[in-house]
Amino acid sequence: MTDENVEVVQKAFAAYFRGDEPALRAITDPEVKVTTRPDQPDVADHQGVDGLIAFLGEWAETWDEYTFEVQQIRDVGDLVMATARQRGQGKRSGVPIDDEVTFAFSVRKGRIVRLQMFGAEQQALEALGLRG
Repeated sequence: MTDENVEVVQKAFAAYFRGDEPALRAITDPEVKVTTRPDQPDVADHQGVDGLIAFLGEWAETWDEYTFEVQQIRDVGDLVMATARQRGQGKRSGVPIDDEVTFAFSVRKGRIVRLQMFGAEQQALEALGLRG
């Protein structure tokens, strides 16, 4: 089942990158829970697929010259971990960003039911009580 879960996450990123909202909705549970990075000043939970879509749109609108590159996707126990590099510059502040972000996905029955974001994979593993 873990290979299937990794494939679901790969499909989610592919749908996001090509702007295919219907495909993203098709593999995301309508009641998905999304938690932003704990090291962000505006850490928050977003509920439901509409909350996920809104969050993704708001995040993208925050940056100029934003790039996002997935570096690794792998299964870790019951979760799928994805590590990426994001770069950009704040539209209002002009502050540059160049950092790692790690996503912990819970997938059930071919759909993403939970998404948690962390500043780095080690932070995610520790917070979730897992080993790398």
